[in-house]
Amino acid sequence: MKSNVTNRQMFFILFLTLTTYTTIDLPKIVASSAGRSSWIPILISAFIFGISAVIVTKLNNMYQGKMLYDYGQEIAGKFFTVLIAIYYILLYFLIGTYLKIKLATLLKSNFLPTTPQFVVLIFGILLFGYVAYKGITNVARVFEIFGVLFILTTVMLSTVMLLEGMSENILPFYNSNDAKNFLTTMKDLVTPYTGIGVLLVIPFSSVNKKAPKAAFLTLLFIGFIYVLLVEGTIMVLGLNNTITLNDSFIEGIKVVQIPVIERTDIFYLVFGLLSMFAGMISVYVAVLEYSCKLFPRIKRIILMFAIDVIFFVLSLFGLKINNMRDVFESFAPYLVIVACMVIPILLFVVAKVKKQKEKA
Repeated sequence: MKSNVTNRQMFFILFLTLTTYTTIDLPKIVASSAGRSSWIPILISAFIFGISAVIVTKLNNMYQGKMLYDYGQEIAGKFFTVLIAIYYILLYFLIGTYLKIKLATLLKSNFLPTTPQFVVLIFGILLFGYVAYKGITNVARVFEIFGVLFILTTVMLSTVMLLEGMSENILPFYNSNDAKNFLTTMKDLVTPYTGIGVLLVIPFSSVNKKAPKAAFLTLLFIGFIYVLLVEGTIMVLGLNNTITLNDSFIEGIKVVQIPVIERTDIFYLVFGLLSMFAGMISVYVAVLEYSCKLFPRIKRIILMFAIDVIFFVLSLFGLKINNMRDVFESFAPYLVIVACMVIPILLFVVAKVKKQKEKA
């Protein structure tokens, strides 16, 4: 099964996987701690994780034709590579479960109010599992379509919010009193960058030589989109309402007027769901690819169904947890830092040292 992607497809994989997690409630999250100065920690976080994405892509390029599980054994040995793979599988099960619950809740509240959540979970899990089963190359082709639609819709609505909002709501751009909370804001921004780790299951080829530059620019672009979302929401709703209202970006969209669109919130949600679907598919792909490496004798289709069952059970359990987001965010950022920064950096450094010794 082919599993390579182009740099353009990598852009859409990163963009959709990273924006799936926090687009709707991002303004509330960052405004709660950084106020009108939210754009600063957003751009700093994008830059830091942009460097992380560069390291991941450079690591992949050092071992073209292989994913982390394959070249990890050359760097750290099979035992540690198996532990790393298990770590990623468990992390993506956690992330995927949270996203699935979030998606099911969103669908129920906006589109399927009378449908039991477990029914939404079943159909969603089967759909995501089926797409992931087709492999990363086919997934990347789907993401190209999803990505264009989602970017156009998000940028258009954010721009309209900027045009119709009040500039005094975002002034001053920097408040020294907000600076002491920048680290807290950046911690809240960590979890969305889990998607960077998905690149580790994609074998690179010669067409990915410029992937580090493309990945870094993609992360900066995502930071720019985040700033648009936050600034547009604050301009329309004001800072206090942005902090108070749940799903504040959606509430801000409801306020703007577009002549040809009667319900701007429903219009956005239709296309916004593409991002959430893409994020879930990315999580499934990562879990499935690592599982196929760990259990090579088990057929891919059987592993897919096993993953579906585990996701379903975990999602049912997660639905019973009160304040799921608060519980999840209490530990998820630390796990993500290990997955997207610590592990790739350590592997990269060790790989560089080994290659230098081979040349000597």
